[in-house]
Amino acid sequence: MQMRANRQPMPLCRLSSTRIRLLPWRIAGVEMPPGYRKKLLRCMKLITFFLLGILLQVSASTYSQTVTMDKRNVSVKAVFREIYAQTGYEFFYVNEILKHARKVSISGQHLPLKAVLDQCSKDQPFTYSILDKTIVLQSKTTNAAPEAAVPPAAPAPPRIWVTGRILDESGNPLPGVVVVIKNTTTGNVSGADGNFRIEVEPGATLVFSYLGYETKEVVVKDDKALFLTLVRAVTAIRETVVTGIFTRKKESFTGAVASFTGKELKAIGNQNVIQSLKALDPSFVVLDNNLKGANPNTMPNIELRGKTSVAGGTIKDQFSADPNLPLFILNGFETTLQKIIDLDMNRVASVTILKDAASTAMYGAKAANGVVVVETKLPAAGKLQLSYTGDFRLEVPDLRSYNLMDAAEKLEFERLSGRYKSKYGARDQMEMDMLYNKRLQEVNRGVNTYWMNEPVQKGFANGHSLYAEGGDDQMRYGAGVNYKKVSGVMKGSGRSTWGANIDLNYRRGKVNIINQLYLSGYEANESPYGSFADFAAANPFFRKYNSEGKPDRYLDTIDGYKDVPTLVPNPLYNGLLSNINKTKNNDIQNNLQLLIDLPAGFRVQGGLQLSKSQTTGEVFTPAGNTLFDKVSIYEKGRYVNTRTEKMGYNANLMLIYGRVYGHHSITSNLRGDIEHSRSWSYATTAVGFPESVTNGNPAYSYGYEPDKRPATATAVFRRANVLGSVNYAWAQKYLLDLTARLDGSTAFGNNQKYTPFWSVGVGWNLEKESFMQHIGWIDRLKLRGSIGTSGNQNFGATTSASVYTYATGINPFGQGILLQSLGNPDLRWQKTNTINLGMDAELMHHRLSASFNVYQRNTDPLVIQVSKAASTGLQSYSMNAGWLKTKGAEVNLRFSPVYMPARQIVWTVGLTGAMLKSEYGNISRSLQALNKLQLDSSRLARYNDGYSPTDLWAVRSAGIDPQTGQEIFIDRNGHYTFLYSPEDIVRIGNSQPLAEGVISTYLNYRGLLFSASIRYRYGGMMFNEALFNKVENISLDEAGYNQDRRALYSRWKKPGDVAMFKSIGLTRTEGKMSDRFIQRDDQLLGESFSLGYDFQHRRWLRRMGMQSLRLNAYMNDLFRLSTIRAERGIDYPYSNSVSFSINALF
Repeated sequence: MQMRANRQPMPLCRLSSTRIRLLPWRIAGVEMPPGYRKKLLRCMKLITFFLLGILLQVSASTYSQTVTMDKRNVSVKAVFREIYAQTGYEFFYVNEILKHARKVSISGQHLPLKAVLDQCSKDQPFTYSILDKTIVLQSKTTNAAPEAAVPPAAPAPPRIWVTGRILDESGNPLPGVVVVIKNTTTGNVSGADGNFRIEVEPGATLVFSYLGYETKEVVVKDDKALFLTLVRAVTAIRETVVTGIFTRKKESFTGAVASFTGKELKAIGNQNVIQSLKALDPSFVVLDNNLKGANPNTMPNIELRGKTSVAGGTIKDQFSADPNLPLFILNGFETTLQKIIDLDMNRVASVTILKDAASTAMYGAKAANGVVVVETKLPAAGKLQLSYTGDFRLEVPDLRSYNLMDAAEKLEFERLSGRYKSKYGARDQMEMDMLYNKRLQEVNRGVNTYWMNEPVQKGFANGHSLYAEGGDDQMRYGAGVNYKKVSGVMKGSGRSTWGANIDLNYRRGKVNIINQLYLSGYEANESPYGSFADFAAANPFFRKYNSEGKPDRYLDTIDGYKDVPTLVPNPLYNGLLSNINKTKNNDIQNNLQLLIDLPAGFRVQGGLQLSKSQTTGEVFTPAGNTLFDKVSIYEKGRYVNTRTEKMGYNANLMLIYGRVYGHHSITSNLRGDIEHSRSWSYATTAVGFPESVTNGNPAYSYGYEPDKRPATATAVFRRANVLGSVNYAWAQKYLLDLTARLDGSTAFGNNQKYTPFWSVGVGWNLEKESFMQHIGWIDRLKLRGSIGTSGNQNFGATTSASVYTYATGINPFGQGILLQSLGNPDLRWQKTNTINLGMDAELMHHRLSASFNVYQRNTDPLVIQVSKAASTGLQSYSMNAGWLKTKGAEVNLRFSPVYMPARQIVWTVGLTGAMLKSEYGNISRSLQALNKLQLDSSRLARYNDGYSPTDLWAVRSAGIDPQTGQEIFIDRNGHYTFLYSPEDIVRIGNSQPLAEGVISTYLNYRGLLFSASIRYRYGGMMFNEALFNKVENISLDEAGYNQDRRALYSRWKKPGDVAMFKSIGLTRTEGKMSDRFIQRDDQLLGESFSLGYDFQHRRWLRRMGMQSLRLNAYMNDLFRLSTIRAERGIDYPYSNSVSFSINALF
């Protein structure tokens, strides 16, 4: 017997305005296979499911929905997209049904939804039914298969009814979630309250899918009610903008923002949020710290779209921050860079970067440098789940940038430089010859000591995170602990962090209460070996250890030479002493949020944050250190103790209104904030310790440092502000964002306590225009622009208030009071005006996405320091002067040559890029003293009108004279001269790259994940300090330390030599800054490579009690290609790392 089908297998689809997702299923073949009964039952279930949808009644609320549109001769899919955009109703249908659907024309305002659907289905091959928020389409004709004699089926296993409720991450019910029994077409849809009911066999797997959320599978064991939380998918998170104050749909928001998920961050690396974020957005730049290298205890220097302040002329104290650092928000409240660095990456849900005025003006006086908003995961409802993540990393010191001499080369360099030539007569020369011959004998014996391996090691880091979560639709809970220990690549250095958190989310009716408690701390240890530079400078013809196998106190103890100091300290001896340099921190923070839904579209939201932190530091240098060789016994050894405490609160209250009136969509917010913080610090120094004291106990010291006493400082900061914002959209086409904020702060002058900030943003969604509907390859095309102001408060606490201190002594009139710093009561707020124009596009069914931004930021006025006359008793005074203007552009492109998400096969390539240029104005006269300081200290930066903060200044050079070995300079008039004059200093170049960004690729092949990120920097200039300090400008004393090989091979030696560097016999250090040391620096960096596999829905996982298992391996900073050779990691070396991560969900 045969059974025929008159059509091909048809995919089942769900349509939204963003994409179509396919749920494949098949009909039996033409000829009955042996298992025809099972397939026949499958067909009957499908027919039953559609008939059920037809018989369901349309609720009254459906008829109340209205639609306004003007569509002429368009496809029914275009009408469906418009209905979804205006009403949120989704479509569920068989794709084959629309294959022969004719085009329709619909025009009118406030049309009932049912009338629009009736018109769409008129004379069409389909009909429709409405189930809650889902519109189901069915074919009008169904060809039944011929009847067949079916043998009696075996008794079916007993079935059970399963009920449950589905919520989103915020605890709100999710209507319209498709609930299907896996490998069948039997299913149901959740109702308006998120509830569902379905009949299944015990042991069956239910698949929950909803547009914009990750699909979830649950194995049914009994008839107990299920409570589930669906997590937003990566694409859904990109569709929303989390500002830390409110959440908006990206399609209706006009600001320049970039959003990333926790998964995207972990795909880059498992070190910390900041290191991953810099590879994802071109405007977020982590500046190289050539001194501190890969020190795990050094906070990075971060800039977002360049600088807004004069870093070298800004008042800072122990309580202030980098004036160019962005503002960080964690779960709706302000936090510090330190906490973001130590944050457990496994708990991060999303990170959003706010860049322009439309997105940052809501933060007013603190947002001029941009805002980074971090949201952690909320506990999910359902049965108790346990997740574990282990992160492991191996770091290897990267010393490839060093180009130091070996023992023979170094001794020859000393000879040629004249280190062994005496100017005091023949007897002294004979002694110098004896010293040279002694060292030459050591070289001939094969002594060639490699010192740089002594203070370094292979660093290992391991981190562990454990989180438990569960609950129902009313109460959800989560608790987690994490610990991470990092051993740095210098011996004894490291950082240990720990944390614990308790999350509670209570929702009943229209009230939602969220409380998050955080406990955290860290212990940071610096290397007892001190600066890595001491080992790089040690001479290779000296031995590390004596005949007893112990390091001597001095490398050379021959004394009495007039020309050469020979008491050379052994850095290894000092490093093996009981040096202590550690910092401990404990922090507690509680965030409480209350949300109440009110009638008529209103909502009240309030928040309260309480925080307290304590940091202690200890630095002990034993008396045996060679640093104290020339001081009194009562001053040998030093112990420094510091303590800092901070306590504060932050409270806010906000009224939210949101309503849709036909084509008009309005969301408005009115919010007030108050903040109070008090910081206190204490520091004391004890000196004079017996050599037997190794634990740094200050009780064993001889006293305080001479003429010094303990120091304390207190700072109180208060802030209050009122914020109002309105978001308006007409038919989701034309967008408007308005923000106004009034800030009051104690950071500025008493006569300038309050100041306003504002922004206006406009946008246009072109893909929603009727003339764009026929262009099927454009999924989204938005033009946007914004203008507004924001401020900067990352200054010291004493800029506006005068500070007094008691004099150390007394006089006949009593104890005196001294003016320590003079405040400026008229100090104005530093404001930044930002203009931004941008475009966002998604094309070719989301295969290609592009984002472009051009912007201009003008900070006016700047807050700077000016020097005061010595007669005033003050060094400087805070005032307003000048402006700083920055212009820039950004681009972010992503293209997927292979895009089959339904089959879990996606290959994506990406390109990001950024460029910017800054210049000062009306500032030169005010900063004459600062320019003089830069000149006296041989620094390359200057503060001149019309020039950039990153410009490099020096005297132009024509090279080295082949006859004399002297440098030939070019003066301002273009004439050649041997005379160096500071008056001839001109701008040579700019350290800011012309373009910087990341080239990336990402591959997902059915759970196998691979990603690579390569950073490029093009067009920047760099001052090569290795050339300036280790090739030239080497004094006779400095010649006793190891130097760059180019000091021997590339310097002029005899008349006629064509050399890059001046005579090797010139040992004066005059610090003549010429453009020979400023070089073009183009770079290509292997920033991140990762490979992983995601095991899901495997039987062996279920047998082990696991739901999923994910393994990842990383390689960071794999290679570095540069057009120049310069030393990197002076005090602490850089490193290359290999990491591994394992994540298991139970």
